[in-house]
Amino acid sequence: MIPFAEQHRPLEEGESYLVHIYIDKVDNRITGSTKIDKFLTDENQGKFKSKQPVSILIANTTDLGIKAVVDHTHWGLIHKSEIFQRLSFGQSKKAFIQHIRPDGRINLTLNGGSQSRDKDSKKILDYLAANNGSAPFHDKTDAKLITKVFSMSKGAFKKAIGSLYKSGDIVIEKTGIKLKDKS
Repeated sequence: MIPFAEQHRPLEEGESYLVHIYIDKVDNRITGSTKIDKFLTDENQGKFKSKQPVSILIANTTDLGIKAVVDHTHWGLIHKSEIFQRLSFGQSKKAFIQHIRPDGRINLTLNGGSQSRDKDSKKILDYLAANNGSAPFHDKTDAKLITKVFSMSKGAFKKAIGSLYKSGDIVIEKTGIKLKDKS
């Protein structure tokens, strides 16, 4: 049961809504609320740390990106520059704490950890293999072009090419990157 007082707008049959379920203290019965803001906090309060994996529930869009419920307790934000896949309202995903802002708010990323970097490195290596071993991209390349070609942020691209360079897989030149000749 979701009382009218707990509805942002009248609920319609067949539609999907994000609902917080709780035990009503007066009637001692299961109750729901679509006014989830009063059950979640914007501020971290020390619970989360950078790079920590979390579960999220996609809640809504804002001018900055997508708001998500983090571990059923907090609000988090995935900035537009971090979104490289289609996300749907109500979708559950694994994410990572990208940054805890000075005001305690949580920035999220869907790309985190070494698995993500490995996946990004593979994309770059595949691109190089398909393009005669070279690509006209480097750390000064426009972020929008990197996103368009590789479906990753410029930061992720730079980390991936740094990893590939350290492992000896590529050479970084003024004009771009090349596969290192292993012979």
